[in-house]
Amino acid sequence: MTEKIAVLVDSCCDIPEEYLEKSGIYEIPMQIIYKNKTYLDRVDISAVEVYDDLESEIPKTSLPSGEVIQRTLDEIYNDGYTHIISISISSGLSGTYNFLKVLLDDDGRFTYTSFDTKQVAVAAGLIAVGTKDEIDAGSDYETVLKKTQKMIDNTVVYFCIPTLEYLRAGGRIGLVTSVVGSMLKLAPIITCNSDGIYTTAAKARGMKKGQKMMLDMVTKFIGDHEKYLLAVGHGADEKSGGNMLALLDSKGINGTKNFFGQVGPALGVHTGPGLVGVGVCLL
Repeated sequence: MTEKIAVLVDSCCDIPEEYLEKSGIYEIPMQIIYKNKTYLDRVDISAVEVYDDLESEIPKTSLPSGEVIQRTLDEIYNDGYTHIISISISSGLSGTYNFLKVLLDDDGRFTYTSFDTKQVAVAAGLIAVGTKDEIDAGSDYETVLKKTQKMIDNTVVYFCIPTLEYLRAGGRIGLVTSVVGSMLKLAPIITCNSDGIYTTAAKARGMKKGQKMMLDMVTKFIGDHEKYLLAVGHGADEKSGGNMLALLDSKGINGTKNFFGQVGPALGVHTGPGLVGVGVCLL
């Protein structure tokens, strides 16, 4: 049987738009829940719309619905795919990985492998990008699986946010230590630990200092590696995100491929506006 491999991601992976437009990539939207209405992440609500309403209501997020997942699996099958590589944000932050795995187990129409990236947002998105590139290069299923696991083992995310208010409100505070941000203007730099749980990488005196500290962290992580994927995401602050991109470029950090854009609504719920983040995936 000829292998035809699809990549299945959840919307918290923040995969670049140009990849979402490729055939063979399918995105399952998380749910963003307000008191009076539920929206599908990145489908019928944008991050900016979430930010604009945060003062009046901080919504909750939830797993993709079983109905939407089943509809997506039907689409993948009808499009002729025989194999699925499922890539999810950290199981330490969301139950999506486990829920998808159960539904894929029950489906029975595909050969599939589920990956818990232990990452979030642009970092998880880069793993999906690298996986899709390997498929498009003509690699067989087993080779792609090895490549995906290698990328998961060699990916990092750092993001700097002006306040912990939204992480606390959403219950996603993880191991992030308390910061008296309003008085000292401290901006925490957050990463995911080996269990995929948020933890504090550093505390910066303001967002500009935070970006410089993230630059140092990324430089150290890359070391002398020449092939890597790079992504910068921002929370409704394109200027600050562009500044981070310029800082990276000033050190020659450009990536084999690099991506820049607004983080998705579901992440925006938990981090609030003003975030600047960097993801790196060594190839």
